[in-house]
Amino acid sequence: MPKVLFSTLGMTDPIKNDHDGPFLHILRHYKPRKAYLFMTKRVCELADLDDRYRLQTIKLCEKEGFNCEIIELRHEEIDNPQQFDIFYPIFEKDLIDIYNANPGCQILLNLSSGTPQMKSTCHLLSLTTPFPVIPVQVTTPNERENYGSPDYDLEKSWENNLDNHPDLEPKKRARQVEVENLRYQFLREAAISNIEAYNYTAALSILNGVRGFVPDNVLHLLRAARHRKNMELADAERESGLTGYALFPSKFGSAAAAELFEYLLILDLQQKTGLLMDFVRGISPALSRLFELFLEKKCRRQVRRDYCEQAFNDPDRWKLKRYKLERRDPALLAYYDQRFQPAFRDVDLSCASLLPMVEFDCGAGGRHANPDILERAKVMRCVEEKIRNRAAHNIMAIKEEQFRQAAGISSKELLNWMKWLFQYTCAGYFESCPDAWDSYDRMNAEIIGRLKTPAAKRAAG
Repeated sequence: MPKVLFSTLGMTDPIKNDHDGPFLHILRHYKPRKAYLFMTKRVCELADLDDRYRLQTIKLCEKEGFNCEIIELRHEEIDNPQQFDIFYPIFEKDLIDIYNANPGCQILLNLSSGTPQMKSTCHLLSLTTPFPVIPVQVTTPNERENYGSPDYDLEKSWENNLDNHPDLEPKKRARQVEVENLRYQFLREAAISNIEAYNYTAALSILNGVRGFVPDNVLHLLRAARHRKNMELADAERESGLTGYALFPSKFGSAAAAELFEYLLILDLQQKTGLLMDFVRGISPALSRLFELFLEKKCRRQVRRDYCEQAFNDPDRWKLKRYKLERRDPALLAYYDQRFQPAFRDVDLSCASLLPMVEFDCGAGGRHANPDILERAKVMRCVEEKIRNRAAHNIMAIKEEQFRQAAGISSKELLNWMKWLFQYTCAGYFESCPDAWDSYDRMNAEIIGRLKTPAAKRAAG
């Protein structure tokens, strides 16, 4: 990956005591394509005197066979570089500008040039920038202060620079400093808390502030999770497919079953996180689809095809039609006439209008006689009617105690009964994927595991 360098400059740059100064030594060993030089008033004066930083860079590039553009960041207004508080906002702005101007490049940060205040600021920024940087430290040739002499001869300094003579086996004194960016660590933990609470939109928003640290596959998975929770299943599968993670590890064989399973997972999240108003709103469509799927899979009834018509002005609305019941199954129509006095009339497809069909098929002599399903279906429909009416006439939040009082069972019990009937209807799927109901938690664990990949390794990648 190409590199660019942000470097302050001090009195040991570019060459002192017959060795590279930190700035030149980083250029020699990392060969960045650009070097941004932060120059205070005194450094500007030295550069104007003999152009030492640019000319020594040109010589080094010629010798080592690479190109490096020098970009001077002149701050001639700074004539007291011992003031710590002035550097942080300036350095931060310069680094952000460099990051935006060099997409796809690693940013090297020189920790060894300039005043102690400059070095400390650079080290602090290596911990707090909203994107990865690689801090580089350069030791002095003799592991002690390298003050040098007050006089500087450009040509003589270059000729006497021992780092230019590989036959003398000069020591590489530059090393990367391994650090974990503190800003990223804080925001990562905040994002993880939101992921564990199934709040994927918030997690994406948080991580956007440190986008440079976050692997692309994590962002794809988070977007997949957000689409999934919004029931945008095709988009969810597309995003997860970019990561190699199977969001939907097995297939139900029908889109209707897959959609209902995902919808029941959403109800599960709402129940677990206490969003009972949303949970209550979702009960009616869930039960309607659940009864319809059961009738299709276990009772061999294609409800919409054989007994319904689609509304002309609303493709999502279906009506259970009397004439179709009479034509397809007169005995079933007779049962509907008993249940809808004085006689059955066309009605919207819903769990209320499907319950008589479930009763007819699960009762004695029916296509799929099963007293357990018959009883539970009646109870679920009764709960749906009671709690739906309460929610429809109440603008206040619904609490668990109120749910139990109105419905006679807890929200968890109702959810478990719906999951039980779905699992009974699609038993084959659960044989191959027994932990399917834990799908969101497994997805969260995958996202969090990838998010916890060490940031330093990604930054150096």
